[in-house]
Amino acid sequence: MFSVEIVGFIAGSLGMFFGLPQALRVRRLGHGRGVSLFTWLLQFGVATSWATYGFDTKSSSLLIMNIGAGLINASVIFAIMQNRLQTFAILSTYVLVLSTLILVLPSALVSVLLVALVFSQTPQIYKSFKNIRSEKRSAVSIPALSLGAASNFLWLCYALLIDDNLLKVSTSIAFSTYMTVIVLELIGKRAQLLNTA
Repeated sequence: MFSVEIVGFIAGSLGMFFGLPQALRVRRLGHGRGVSLFTWLLQFGVATSWATYGFDTKSSSLLIMNIGAGLINASVIFAIMQNRLQTFAILSTYVLVLSTLILVLPSALVSVLLVALVFSQTPQIYKSFKNIRSEKRSAVSIPALSLGAASNFLWLCYALLIDDNLLKVSTSIAFSTYMTVIVLELIGKRAQLLNTA
């Protein structure tokens, strides 16, 4: 079982650092144009929920790595939002509510909630699609998205190894969503290059 947890820790490490390139890019550019704040709030919620699920199911890799991912996702949110006190209050409330729900709801409802949260990149799909027509440079980080996709692929491998159907479904959806955003962002960058040439 320890070797299986190693796969989870590797997947979690990639997922944990997925937000770092995005936070650095927003800080370097000085704006979050093209980056969906709602998506990052949902990502933070995903990490919080899966960390709580890891606590509840005694999966050390899910617990530890999602706590780390949540902290890094929070750094992106702090980089995008200007009011630090308001941001802290929102994130603290979010952690309290989601953790309580995961721990007290029946497992069937927890499964529905966790699967619903993997659609967290959906607002970014819409925003990336709009970015294709935009003349402005997108602040979306393709390296961050690539780390997220790789992380979800490894979480899928972990789910197969431990035979967790909830994790199989959620990571499959998340991987597909990340790949869609990557493709849309690459199309947008190519369109921008063609427009400036």
